[in-house]
Order: sequence, then C-alpha cells, then structure tokens
Amino acid sequence: MLDKTPNGLAEINQVFGSIDDPNFENKYIRAFPMPYALLYNGQTVVHARCHYLLIDNFTQVFQEIQKRGLCDQVKNYGGIYQVRKERGSTTKPSVHCWAIAIDLEEDKYPLGSTARFSDDIVQIFKDAGFAYGGDFVHRLDPMHWQFCTGY
Repeated sequence: MLDKTPNGLAEINQVFGSIDDPNFENKYIRAFPMPYALLYNGQTVVHARCHYLLIDNFTQVFQEIQKRGLCDQVKNYGGIYQVRKERGSTTKPSVHCWAIAIDLEEDKYPLGSTARFSDDIVQIFKDAGFAYGGDFVHRLDPMHWQFCTGY
C-alpha cells in the first residue's frame, strides 16, 4: 500500500509517471476486483481499473466500508481512470488521467454542492491517504477523492 500522498504535479509525475507517455495505460493501469459490487449507470461493477500503485489503497477503502456495514452509503461508482480535462478547464488534466482519483455517488454529491459523505466514509478514505473533494477550498467536489494534494 502506498502511504505517502504526493503534493503537486511534479510529485504526481515522479510517483505515478507522466500521462504524456504514449504507453502510460499499458505500463501503469491495472484492473482489480472490487470487494463488493457497485453500480455504474445501472450496470453492476465488480472490477475497476486504477494505477497499479493504488490497488491496495482502493481495496482497503472498500473492504473497510464493507466491514463497517456502510455499503449502503457507497453504491454508485462514477469512475477512476478517465482521460479527460479537469471539469471547467480546457487545459488542465484531471487527476483521473493518472487513475489516482475516484468519483462516487455523483447524484447525491454533485460538483459545487455542500452535501458531504458521512464522517465515517471521509475518515476511511483519509486513512488510506486520499484527499476529499468535499474539503477543497476553491471548489467543493464532494463526490471526488484523490491520492494527491496541491493539484
């Protein structure tokens, strides 16, 4: 399990590799089994894909959610690995490009909303090294978790 959360673009690239590498996906992105099934647009998801260095971190989060009986709070999956720009930007890559971020329950916790996941869910993710978008200063993103800061 990765225990040091990178800060800023330089550290993200140092730890996870450059998304400008044409072989980035083949080198770094791996599928892993979800500890319990989620839903993506109504379809059951039992595997997800993330940066291979974070498989244990994501697995720990969902195992802990399941262990604590909190699966009813985290049922809808919005994705981890997505090659796209940050919402609202035409130039800045989203941290989803590195497959180090996840969106969950986007209908309940939309971008800009002050709604928040429960303190238990927030703490489970933080214990695994993830920063919570519901704590962002400039633009709240309460559906979003990322394994980096300062970006």
